Amino acid sequence: MKKLIIIILIWLNLFFVLLFCACNRSEESIEPKPPIEQTNDPSSNSNLKNPSTTSVVVTNGGDSDVVKEKYNFRYKFQTGDIFRWNVVQQLKVDTTIKGSNEIVETYSKSAKVWRVLEVDANNVAKFEYWIDGVDTRKIQTGQELAEYNSSRDKTIPKEFRALEGTIGVSLAHFMIDVQGEIRRKIPLRIYSDESKENRIVIFFPSESLSVGDSWTVNLPPLDVQLNSDSDKVKKVSAKQRYVFESIHTGAAKIKFDTQILTPIDPSIQAKVLEYYVSGELIFDIDVGRIISQKITIDKTVVGFVDRNDSLHYISRLTECSCGLRSCEICSSVDKNSNQNNNSNNSNKK
Repeated sequence: MKKLIIIILIWLNLFFVLLFCACNRSEESIEPKPPIEQTNDPSSNSNLKNPSTTSVVVTNGGDSDVVKEKYNFRYKFQTGDIFRWNVVQQLKVDTTIKGSNEIVETYSKSAKVWRVLEVDANNVAKFEYWIDGVDTRKIQTGQELAEYNSSRDKTIPKEFRALEGTIGVSLAHFMIDVQGEIRRKIPLRIYSDESKENRIVIFFPSESLSVGDSWTVNLPPLDVQLNSDSDKVKKVSAKQRYVFESIHTGAAKIKFDTQILTPIDPSIQAKVLEYYVSGELIFDIDVGRIISQKITIDKTVVGFVDRNDSLHYISRLTECSCGLRSCEICSSVDKNSNQNNNSNNSNKK
């Protein structure tokens, strides 16, 4: 049973912060665009690929006879900009196989930083990404609580060994355009799911949008291995729908959800649970960037091994980059990472 749970968790970790809203297209997440060109050579200066056409459908909402104000959603990046994302994530996986139950719960707070190194003539920004600090814990049925705080602990417990060498160092460069397409990713070192980047962009359509408008984006098909002992795979397709719900003092609320397009049985569902995301984000139109977002997955799969087996997957991710002391997320995460700020910033110089 434990072996099966581990396999499932590995599959789930492959897909996470989709994610998303899933949109940050990276090695670990899904982005509503074709695969990103990647290279392991940090000094590579090859030209960016032109983005291929993706399926984007915009639907006007409300009464077509009513004239509504239009808003242009574009990211505004400038050289030297630093986007500090404070992230709080809760995950619970409750698995029952042949009457035996096991629960795995994790909780983490982290501070992740994106700095604009340069913006080219085509308004494509080159970002540097690193993790400033992390405070995490894990509890699993039959095991003791495991904890790690990067600002306090000198050694990393075996449960979080994947974080070793990933705190306070540059992990990757990203090229992102004004519509939120990640043109290219250049890994600077290998880092795992436990230290994957959070999403800072979603893809916006070229058209201006009014409150009530929605748009859908087809996600790239995902290859799911049917059996651990076989090379056979099944392609699973999905799309995401975004709705421009409201706007207040320049801050637009956008809600989203995901629909699986490929008919799949419970055994495949158990491997793609991180596709089932929904949530909302706030985009500051004047500033030209996302300032907060909430992503939720709450999915139960029954009969993924035998008829009575069940898997309940719950994930709640909250991210904020407002930086206000009054913000519960920002103030809470900053307390755990401030001790590392001076040393980490000096490493970037």
